[in-house]
Amino acid sequence: MPRQSKRNANAKQAKEPVFIVKPAMKHGGLDYLHISLIALVIILVAVAFALSAFKQQSVNILPANATNYTSAQALSAAERVISSYATFNTSLSLIPFYSLVNQSKVAYAQSQNEWVVTVPYVDPLASNTIFNFTVILNGSTLKPSLALTQTLKPSLIGNNTISSLGSITLANKVLCTTSKPIPVYLITDPYAPGALHAMSVALNASMQDQGKINMSYYYVFSNYAVRFYPGYGINQTQGLGRFFSCASRQPGHLSQFISNYSIAATGAPLSYALLLQIAAGSGENMSSFNGCLVNASQSLNQQSLLANLYSTGVNPEFVVNCKYVALPETLGHTINYSISTLPANAASK
Repeated sequence: MPRQSKRNANAKQAKEPVFIVKPAMKHGGLDYLHISLIALVIILVAVAFALSAFKQQSVNILPANATNYTSAQALSAAERVISSYATFNTSLSLIPFYSLVNQSKVAYAQSQNEWVVTVPYVDPLASNTIFNFTVILNGSTLKPSLALTQTLKPSLIGNNTISSLGSITLANKVLCTTSKPIPVYLITDPYAPGALHAMSVALNASMQDQGKINMSYYYVFSNYAVRFYPGYGINQTQGLGRFFSCASRQPGHLSQFISNYSIAATGAPLSYALLLQIAAGSGENMSSFNGCLVNASQSLNQQSLLANLYSTGVNPEFVVNCKYVALPETLGHTINYSISTLPANAASK
């Protein structure tokens, strides 16, 4: 062979990859390459089995004739379940007011005959992080079988629904008016945590939405007040409600009354004489104020009737246009939503 041909052959041979496979005598005559391939196959089979074992069950979108209920009815039933959490005396009561119902997903699991309704909600206690609230409903009755929030189901499901972010729509209630200004009621026990904050929110809303809303203040006595009855008596305990009610009749001085009261407040009922000093120091017209106090108890009794008619159990709460319930933190959303539902000619005024 010519010398040049030998050189080319040697160069070509040098570029070819070389695999050195050592026999594995202790493994049935198999070399290490084949052992590695067999191990890889075993691992892949194990992974495939694990995926099939832990795969979530598919949820089928509802065929038209699969059940007697529609997806809209399932969503409405889930809203009633979620709105019922407003009566819980825990942070769960916030969920109805922060639910994003317009982003809900509704599906039907045909094999289990169950509706799966997932409603996102904003958690204000977790830096406004969005979580999901999932309700599992019986496909034949639309009764809840499970609420996936790692919590208990409501013991009593009402008929209220969720209207928008921050508000609950009261069942069987009609709007007070179809034009602006719309009525807004603050309903609170004067001893409830957050009562003073709610009154400040009401005052700010009255100024910011002047001409759009009419704010009224309703003071009721719930368990927060009842706990003081044994030690202070009903009359002295309810005195704070009477004073707040009369202070609310003079909105221009209510802010100062709240400020002065917060300085003197101890968490327990204050004496009649001290409350009078607070009123006088707040710039109240004391002649009108004292006249108001004479009939304040009767006025509070009438207010409690309205509170029972509209209250969802949250304390304090706002009722907007006789139909929507909001928290102090969501009042602005609810006012805007309520105004947006007015007839076009009324909402534009």
